[in-house]
Amino acid sequence: MAISIRDVAKLAGVSTATVSRVINGSDGVTGAAREAVLRAARELKYVPHAAARALSTGRTRTIAVLLPDMHGAFFSELIRELDQCAHAHGQSLLVASLHGRLTEAPKVFALIHGQVDGVILMAPFVDADRHLAQLQFTVPTVLLNAPDSVGDAPAITIDNAGGASQVAQHFAQLGYKDVVHIAGPADNFDAVERARGFHAAARRLGMTVQRDIKGNYSEEAGREAGTYLAGRARRSRAVFAANDNMAVGCLEALAAAGVAVPDEVAVAGFDDIPIARFATPPLTTVRPPVAQQGLEAFEWLVTAINRQGRTRTRPGPRTQPLPTTLIVRGSTDPAAVLPNARAGVPGVGPVRM
Repeated sequence: MAISIRDVAKLAGVSTATVSRVINGSDGVTGAAREAVLRAARELKYVPHAAARALSTGRTRTIAVLLPDMHGAFFSELIRELDQCAHAHGQSLLVASLHGRLTEAPKVFALIHGQVDGVILMAPFVDADRHLAQLQFTVPTVLLNAPDSVGDAPAITIDNAGGASQVAQHFAQLGYKDVVHIAGPADNFDAVERARGFHAAARRLGMTVQRDIKGNYSEEAGREAGTYLAGRARRSRAVFAANDNMAVGCLEALAAAGVAVPDEVAVAGFDDIPIARFATPPLTTVRPPVAQQGLEAFEWLVTAINRQGRTRTRPGPRTQPLPTTLIVRGSTDPAAVLPNARAGVPGVGPVRM
């Protein structure tokens, strides 16, 4: 039989209200009463009922994290960072997938209603504002990588265009003039921004982007692109893939075709997933500030949750996207060696490692 709050109160010789205040960390309990309750709870091995606690406090101490997908190293890294933030703030995570479609959001919001104190919603879709405007945000919500804020939900973004521009500048500094872009999905806001930033910088630097090869962020798309590029009579000198999965797939295809990287074709990606440093050769890539993004999202949510019912939460979009860092490795620069690394400034200079 489960131990109840009444059992703890009886053994401690106090009221159930006093037990509730102690368990929930509230004030107004004497030291002696608090110690009696904690001693009784330990003796009875009492475990507070989460649902009952939520009813009494109005808090679940749970944050929902809604992601476009959960397949792939990038989402694993993001979940890990968010979990560390949640632990630091005394929260638990409830993670769910939108299965690549923002139209799934209303269904998921209905399922988690009443179970969470706040929501972190990653919505990197070009039409996110249209879909999100139809949602009822009943708890504080923060958006990641969305094109703009929606209502009181701010958008905390990364500088995708700036990161892609860094790749173009790196190619130019190495003397690569004839380049190719393996694009991400056309409906993905991050991919669109990366393409925009790369093309704009290439034009400014006098480089020629021979073509955009359609991709979908998968390694297979990168392999197909690499096979196509290896078979061309006149190969482009450098390739920028919109994410590391496609860049790694491209590296595999070029190696299978006997094309030397970076001597014949240089390859760069975006995201700095763990496999990037172990690719052959190690992959030059753009590192997004995942930890900082997760930390800012949690800090905003904690503040918003604590202010509920008292004052308006912070409104408006994030006007300054978080800067990225270019990580230079052997897939683009023959001089890049491991483990020698030098300090770099995010959004300004490369880090060689």
